[in-house]
Amino acid sequence: MHVGMLKEGIGVSPCTGRTLMGMDGRTTLLIVGIAAALAQPAGKPAASAPLPAPAAEVARDFLFAFARNDRDAIQGMLPRRLENLYGPCPFDRMPEVVKPRVDTRTGAVDLRGKMTDPGLPSKGTMILRLVEEDGVRAWRVRQVYWYTDLPPEADIPDASPTAADRRQEPALREAAIRFVSAWLGKDYQAMDRLTFHWWEVPRKPPKWVTMKRADLTGRPTTLDGLRVDFVAHLTMARIVPKEIHGNLWLVQEEGEWRVRPLTFTFLF
Repeated sequence: MHVGMLKEGIGVSPCTGRTLMGMDGRTTLLIVGIAAALAQPAGKPAASAPLPAPAAEVARDFLFAFARNDRDAIQGMLPRRLENLYGPCPFDRMPEVVKPRVDTRTGAVDLRGKMTDPGLPSKGTMILRLVEEDGVRAWRVRQVYWYTDLPPEADIPDASPTAADRRQEPALREAAIRFVSAWLGKDYQAMDRLTFHWWEVPRKPPKWVTMKRADLTGRPTTLDGLRVDFVAHLTMARIVPKEIHGNLWLVQEEGEWRVRPLTFTFLF
């Protein structure tokens, strides 16, 4: 099982900035979500939960907007209150934050700890982006995901390749700890300051990917809101069919269903 924060969109690997998965040997792209290429959930099927029709409509609209990189539509479906935007922390205490590594503007740390939802695995990785704010460079959290097995094609830094990258490792680890500490303490304003808001970054629509439909299933969760598992049916390069499995979390706010962007993931 993989549960995590959303990647930046469709078209380019958010970990390295490289395009992946060759189409014609020259044109390449990748559907990206929580990890660049993650295995589908294994084990016995999860129990289902009721999925109200209005929630299903919002979930589908969000998936279609994400597939075409429509950031304006995505922002219109996000919770307005920070406590709903981020939701409860999936850890019940501070996890171990280990193996920091940096590759230029992208960093990763591994997380090990007990989860509040028994259906979630205890292994995870946090991806951070190096940004510049008021002339000062700082690490901001772009996503967190949890998994049982990580396939070799997942596009995540394995190690810091240069001395300059290695010098960034302490700051990277400290940024990850500050983010989880704020999450555990329900300090959503601090979390928001420490987050890379991918949904505010414009992206061009993908040229070679079309989403045809999405099959949805409601799932029970202890993390508040409503978990929705999906199977997105895509067409690659106009002729190649592909199914993407994933999940997202919805929460009701002022009578409307809204999508938490940092707990949305594609599972490849």
